[in-house]
Amino acid sequence: MTTKIASSEEKKTNPLLALTVRDFRLYWLALVTQVIGQHMFAFTLGWLAFEITGSQAQLGFIHLCGFVPQFALTLLGGVLADRIDARKLIGIAQINAAIAMILVGVTALLGVTQLWHLALGAFLWGFTAAIDEPARAAFFPRLLPRPLLRSAVPLISMAFGSSRVIAPSIAGFLIAAAGAPITFLLSAAAVSTMVAVLFLVRPAHVAAHSHGSLLDSFTDSLRYIRANEAFARIIGVALLHATLAMGFIHVLPVFAKLLQVDSRGLGFLASAAGIGALVGFMSYSWLQSRISWRNLIVSALTLYNAALIGLAFSDWYWFSFCMILVSGLCHAYFLTCAQVMLQTLVEDHYRGRVMSVFALVWSLMFLSGFLLNLAGEWAGPRLALAGGAVIMLAYVWLSLVRATALKHVVLAPKPG
Repeated sequence: MTTKIASSEEKKTNPLLALTVRDFRLYWLALVTQVIGQHMFAFTLGWLAFEITGSQAQLGFIHLCGFVPQFALTLLGGVLADRIDARKLIGIAQINAAIAMILVGVTALLGVTQLWHLALGAFLWGFTAAIDEPARAAFFPRLLPRPLLRSAVPLISMAFGSSRVIAPSIAGFLIAAAGAPITFLLSAAAVSTMVAVLFLVRPAHVAAHSHGSLLDSFTDSLRYIRANEAFARIIGVALLHATLAMGFIHVLPVFAKLLQVDSRGLGFLASAAGIGALVGFMSYSWLQSRISWRNLIVSALTLYNAALIGLAFSDWYWFSFCMILVSGLCHAYFLTCAQVMLQTLVEDHYRGRVMSVFALVWSLMFLSGFLLNLAGEWAGPRLALAGGAVIMLAYVWLSLVRATALKHVVLAPKPG
């Protein structure tokens, strides 16, 4: 009987079901390409900043420039996504991103790049993400029938999570083979694919809701999250995790130097996270049907941060590779669990705003890169990385494990 129940649950969340819908399939392929392009750009910015200055603090500064607009404007982006046609917001954001990437690429091609050029590129990228991410979270559920939403969310998580960690490895090899300018320009081409696909899909119409003022709309969404303890708990741990641990990908140039490898070695090291993430996303449906939602989240966060501690003190390249692979695997499980819960249970007219609060994870990832690099300059990169992971482990076991609200979550979608 248990096997039959697990098999039935696995079928409900099978990602292949969502890919049978033409519009969602086109959108998803464009999303994978777009996110790869965005994070190739971000990685190349960091690599070039460290190459030019040789300073871990200056590398952290570039990440801070991406964080500030993304963190400051993401919540506004969520409010706009619930008020304005999300397709228009996505298109405007990606055109802006492509222009920023081309401008930085041209300065690199002409050999005149200075730190402020890279800082401006990071700032424009952060501004774009603040508008784009909440709009996409509100947009994709309109491309398929609501019963298929649970099977679509793991695919969206895969597009985000795996692309974000695969992109650095692609960028590392491209930098070594063709140089930073070509990498910047290819990033611009990648994000432009989403603009083209937006003309090919036909999203379902959603009735407009009157939200009053922007401030009222925002405060209403916070009250909505607070009223649902499961939402508040999972968003809270996601934001803390992003601040203290997720930025490890942005300190990999420093660890590559400690391990005495070049940009190709760095790219291969970063690819471990991508491999782990892909395995995680592909096995999520199977695992979720056999392990409770709460236990999977706790286990994933525990192993993720334990792996970062292992990475922090590793002097062996292949052990570091394995630790990053484990972190990528657990990263996929945690993010997919969190987004399945939120996207399945949130009401449609709150979707953009609630998901914009969760989307702060991606801006805080840049803050994490800044903090880890800044702390690494002061205390050393190993202690900085391990310290953030230890704090996260303590929080998970002292707070999240005791959250009774998470034990009673039932992933049955509410009517729109």
